[in-house]
Amino acid sequence: MVKKLILVFALCLFVEGFAVIRITAGFERPPKLSPLTEEQPPLPPTPMDLPESMTLLNDEDQFSIPAKDLDALSAKEVWRRAEQNDLSGYLFEALGGKSDGWRKDIAVNEQGLADVILAQEKRINRSVQNAELVIDDFRAVNFKPHLPGQTLDLQATRSMLLTALLNANTKLNLPVVKMHPTTKLGDLNSQGIKELLVRGQTDFSGSSASRIQNVTVGASQYRGLIIPRGAEFSFNDNLGVIDAAHGYRPELVIKPEGTVPEFGGGLCQVSSTAFRAAFFGGLPITQRRNHSYAVAYYEWIADDLPRSAGLDATIYPGAQDLKFVNDTPGDILIWTAIEGKRLYFDFYGTKDGRKVAVEGPEIYDRRSSGALKAKVTRTLTTASGEIQELVLNSSYVSPNLFPRVFEYPPPPTPPAEVPAETTPVTTN
Repeated sequence: MVKKLILVFALCLFVEGFAVIRITAGFERPPKLSPLTEEQPPLPPTPMDLPESMTLLNDEDQFSIPAKDLDALSAKEVWRRAEQNDLSGYLFEALGGKSDGWRKDIAVNEQGLADVILAQEKRINRSVQNAELVIDDFRAVNFKPHLPGQTLDLQATRSMLLTALLNANTKLNLPVVKMHPTTKLGDLNSQGIKELLVRGQTDFSGSSASRIQNVTVGASQYRGLIIPRGAEFSFNDNLGVIDAAHGYRPELVIKPEGTVPEFGGGLCQVSSTAFRAAFFGGLPITQRRNHSYAVAYYEWIADDLPRSAGLDATIYPGAQDLKFVNDTPGDILIWTAIEGKRLYFDFYGTKDGRKVAVEGPEIYDRRSSGALKAKVTRTLTTASGEIQELVLNSSYVSPNLFPRVFEYPPPPTPPAEVPAETTPVTTN
């Protein structure tokens, strides 16, 4: 019996070895590469037709490379030879490439390419920032939001940019490496101040020094203010005293007698910015009014949107206020900032899944006198799927009804007749 088992085991080994020999014999390695024969590329370098612009994207923003910067790259289609002893050349022919080993590539002005990439590195790179929050009497006296650090991968950006040019792509997602903060806003409070909800923004380019001073002082009144959950915010209640002792200067204000200088002129830049944060954040707007006539300072909405009237909010203590309600799950922290000639109102709190879509502003009934009307529609979809629509209609009369007087104090004049659709006084 033992002899039979040994014989069977030997036969199995023989059969298995024979199978291995057959399998090995059937495996064919790629043949040794033949030498490259052609010495010249199939075609000479050819200048490329580049798009008018290319948009570079990352998680936070986007940037367009204008045509002049793309032209400076002097991009050309070239044919590069896959070297025989390179892995690329070996694989090229092993996978069925032609024996000449030429492949399409792109050549550029390396200095111009470096300028583009390093400009993006300067714009994107930042260190990680841990959150800081100290609250005293319902106001943040020390505040820094948490921000992830980020670094642009330069080598990958170069490779991806060349590929995008070769394929005539107009968009490119940049390779950005993230570093996460160890301390976040939610770790520092129990009021629901966790993350950025929305940003309101306006541009006050062209403002006088006095108007810029008033905007700066006015915006500082709201920096760090906390709106409790469920509370109604009043712009005027938090504005404080408007006079020279508190840093304000005389500037133009729209009043029944005309557009005249008064302390605090320009504060509507601040109220309009706060209004936009509340509007685009989907908060209930309980009081808002447009200016008597369309003011150019409030036409800019965003760089990628057309200029338009219809998203301003005038205020005047004792006569006109801006009000909205915090209906989010937590308190809202307001943090204001001025960068260049732009004012920002950032609202921090707790997101609840709401989505906001805005249509407009749509300008209609425009008159040669400068009078016009505007309509903007906000559609809010809650996390539960409920849809709420808010339509803002703004009616602007002719600015000719409010002649400008630049002396301060203005000379006494009889009160002018006020058109029916205007308020008694508004700041400019």
